[in-house]
Amino acid sequence: MRDKLLPHIISVFLFGLLLVQTPAAVGQEASDNWRVSPRLASTKNPVALDTDSVASGKKLYLRECLQCHGETGKGDGAMAAYMGKKVADLTSPEVLAQTDGALYTKIRTGRAPMPGFKNSLSKEEIWQLVNFIRADFGAMKDGLNAGQKLVGTAKTQASDKAHDDLFKKSEFPSAQECGACHQQIYREWSVSRHAFAQISPTFLAYQATLVKLTKGTLGDFCERCHTEVGMTNGEPILTSNSNRSKVAMEGITCVTCHRVLEAYGKNTGRLPLEPGDIRNPIYGPRKGDELKRILDSHADNPPKTHREARLLEQVSQPGFCGRCHDVRLVNGIRFEDLFSEFKQTPSAKRGETCQSCHMGPTPGIASNYPPASAAIVRGESTRPARRTNHMFPGPDSSIVHPGIFPINPEAQEFAKPEEWLSFDVEAGWGTEKFENNVPKDTKFPGIWADPEERKAARAIIDQQLQLLAENRTAATTLMRNGYGLGEVKILEKTDGLKFDIEVKNLTDGHSVPSGLIAERNVFLQVTVTDANGAELFRSGDLDPNGDVRDTHSLYVHDGNLPRDEQLFNLRSPILVGTIHGGEREQVIPANYSLNPLIFVRPSDTPSLLFGGVRDMRLQKKSIEAKGNRWATYNVDPKFLTGRTPYRLNIKLVAGQLPPHLINAISGAGFEYGLSARSIGDKLVDLYRVLWERNVVID
Repeated sequence: MRDKLLPHIISVFLFGLLLVQTPAAVGQEASDNWRVSPRLASTKNPVALDTDSVASGKKLYLRECLQCHGETGKGDGAMAAYMGKKVADLTSPEVLAQTDGALYTKIRTGRAPMPGFKNSLSKEEIWQLVNFIRADFGAMKDGLNAGQKLVGTAKTQASDKAHDDLFKKSEFPSAQECGACHQQIYREWSVSRHAFAQISPTFLAYQATLVKLTKGTLGDFCERCHTEVGMTNGEPILTSNSNRSKVAMEGITCVTCHRVLEAYGKNTGRLPLEPGDIRNPIYGPRKGDELKRILDSHADNPPKTHREARLLEQVSQPGFCGRCHDVRLVNGIRFEDLFSEFKQTPSAKRGETCQSCHMGPTPGIASNYPPASAAIVRGESTRPARRTNHMFPGPDSSIVHPGIFPINPEAQEFAKPEEWLSFDVEAGWGTEKFENNVPKDTKFPGIWADPEERKAARAIIDQQLQLLAENRTAATTLMRNGYGLGEVKILEKTDGLKFDIEVKNLTDGHSVPSGLIAERNVFLQVTVTDANGAELFRSGDLDPNGDVRDTHSLYVHDGNLPRDEQLFNLRSPILVGTIHGGEREQVIPANYSLNPLIFVRPSDTPSLLFGGVRDMRLQKKSIEAKGNRWATYNVDPKFLTGRTPYRLNIKLVAGQLPPHLINAISGAGFEYGLSARSIGDKLVDLYRVLWERNVVID
């Protein structure tokens, strides 16, 4: 029933101006009391409350708000019956008591399920809408003046222009502009790994380290996949994110996939994107017949959206993903083989696609996309069709402040990134419990000195955390559909203990781990205890830095902890040749050189004939499609106490990055106020147990 109602629910959501949220429909909990920053609420209305502005505001109201709030503003519009809660009554004292600045902020930024209108309405139009609400639904009709014009100081207007110019350094529209109509798709994308691609502080430090080690000759090899827009616009390869345009900061944003006008093969992210504003054509899985129907119905006053949708068949094919998910380093190393692996699997032979597993209703399971409306334009839903999920859950989770990510226009309007970084989420700022027990002499930085600012910020943070949790749950589902624990064979239990544990790849679409397998820690934590609970054996435990006890652990390297000789880890190490003819593991795939050459050196041997690059390779430990690996463990008899039964606890654990990698790239520094220690601690917190098994050994 919920799936059948989804198109109707989405339609209602888009035009719910100042609506109370419906948690069941959007998967978020929120207070009915929508707090606005006191700073923003105090913004003065620069548009005079006159007959002209009210008339303009009325036209906007009838076009954008009538569907939910009704002709008289009492929340009785045609769509109101579909809402889980009563639509806000714009004639109520609670609404009219709010300042103009508060109403303006809510209309401009929105809060799910209500969209923000910052990209579809100008600032003047939003103020006109505020004036209409005041005049038509309030008690100010008789105080109107005819013919008054827009007021505002030159200083205010210059400040607005400077702010707009800062975020309009791109030839491409922001995802937030697309989100005005594609609200649900935007919500999914905003918390995705695609949206995080350029924000990720670990990626930025990793890339900066490689650029430094190759004396800059790496160029934009990494960056052009993570921010195609930024590199197309000629932004510096190495610069703070605060210097980048808004669209470049959105990483793999809407135009990265939907402004590609032709089919291209694997080219490691080097794509010619078609520039232009929101009105330019977009390219997708269907022709533009439905869009044309919508636009024809508004021919007299076209909405601010793309004027044409063109078919690009490749956007629905695995090769489209292969542009960035087959990575060949400049020295020939096959650093990521995800697309190449897929092409050889049973899944590919059946005609399944990357999209059917990673954009379908169940992460990791190939399935048909449910029919739903892809967009809502001025209250009219596009006809339901197969619609993909743009959340793209995966093994990585955000490690930055939730005020910065997910990408939320309300959070961006509320505070600058540096201000969010000083908001202490873990301490509970803004919660009722914290605010009721704050000592009088407590000092708060900057804007957070005002408790009302903290409370309003907390409402935003809670929504962000809920969305992050939703993404992580989907990612866990994805990984559990990819990994499995199989048999546990007890081979010896009289002269010591010997047992084998099977780890399985449950998917037939690619190997696991997938992607950048040199960075993926997926390992077994195994513990044996006796009948009294005394620990007799362990493997897969973490050192104080959060690393498994392999050769990269600083504690093992320094001799403070023994190496875990029986560790089972699916991370594929990078091996490099030494001048003595052997090999050693290396953390970073950089082209170290013993001679004074300062550029990335191509291999001097043909990789095709030699089966790879001579001086560097990945030692693949991943499990092939539908394959398995056996981990063998031996417990020496001297460790056994004889107090039986023995209990074997097995956990299959997955992490996103090993902390030793953070140490290796820490020389480049990290954005968003993060240190190597704080990132390492976050990575340890983000380890997840995919499966757990307990076995009793009599």
